[in-house]
Amino acid sequence: MIDSRHYTVNEITEMFNVEDKTVRKWINEGKLFAVQLAGTTIRIPESELQFFYRRSQEWGWK
Repeated sequence: MIDSRHYTVNEITEMFNVEDKTVRKWINEGKLFAVQLAGTTIRIPESELQFFYRRSQEWGWK
């Protein structure tokens, strides 16, 4: 299935109220799946964001 929406790192930082280095850490640690496009452009699929949010609830992050 193709996601209809992909989010930028900046959008994720605003949603979770964290710094962009935190989002990049989650990506580097494999906690949040992201797609790297040309150069340094990163996008997070909506389905992955929803999955990550559910896991963060279980972990007690938010």
